[in-house]
Amino acid sequence: MSKPEKVVYYSDALHDDFAGTAISTAVVGGDYPYTHGRLWNLCSNLLYGIALPIVWFLHRVISGVKIVGRKKVARFPEACFLYGNHTAFFDAYTPAVLSAPRRADVLAGADAFSIRGLRTVVQMLGALAVPNAPSGMKPFLAAVGESHKRGRHIAIYPEAHIWPYYTGIRPFPVSSLYYPAKQLAPVFAYCMTYQKGKLRKVKRTIYVSDPIYPDPSLPLKARQQKLRDAVFAYLTETAEKYSTYSYIRYEKKAE
Repeated sequence: MSKPEKVVYYSDALHDDFAGTAISTAVVGGDYPYTHGRLWNLCSNLLYGIALPIVWFLHRVISGVKIVGRKKVARFPEACFLYGNHTAFFDAYTPAVLSAPRRADVLAGADAFSIRGLRTVVQMLGALAVPNAPSGMKPFLAAVGESHKRGRHIAIYPEAHIWPYYTGIRPFPVSSLYYPAKQLAPVFAYCMTYQKGKLRKVKRTIYVSDPIYPDPSLPLKARQQKLRDAVFAYLTETAEKYSTYSYIRYEKKAE
């Protein structure tokens, strides 16, 4: 692997975040509005339709991301869950590009809903707020179930925090696979990889797995574990095989 351009030091692979934002995080609890009326939903669909060609252009032309296996998701006949590594600021709209023409919703942390004036727009574009207060968990799980029932793909970044240009896969909890395990829904894993570019300093390529199915013969917790292991294995193997350039190297701080 080529010599990195920059070295970043981290303390905790599970919780350190290098997004570089300084947002005062709002509380997402039981009073968060997950459900809306027909007019709101109509406006949401119109806004999503307007935004899709824009984000496609930004993703494929401006950022130059190549996707290997996109049709596996785009042509999949039923709603599914998408799991990717979290290494780019445009990860928020990668699921829309992967899923088109089917709509995709994305699980997002409370920071994404904490900027005054933008929360409604973020919601309308398909972001589902992950609660940071216990009272929000029940309506949140209901919203995820409703999104799946409506036939939308649902994207999850189980690493939770952005590590720009990171070429490895960070550990993530079994609990992040609860939703497809509970719904008995298929899963696709997709891995952003990095190579040395010619026209651009860094070349980005996403590789998409074949569908991964929950094992209905297993109890829920074992089903989650098996799904988690399969997603983690695909991401790890793909990153090791195809990420050949470290624009940023991450090193653990000495204790």
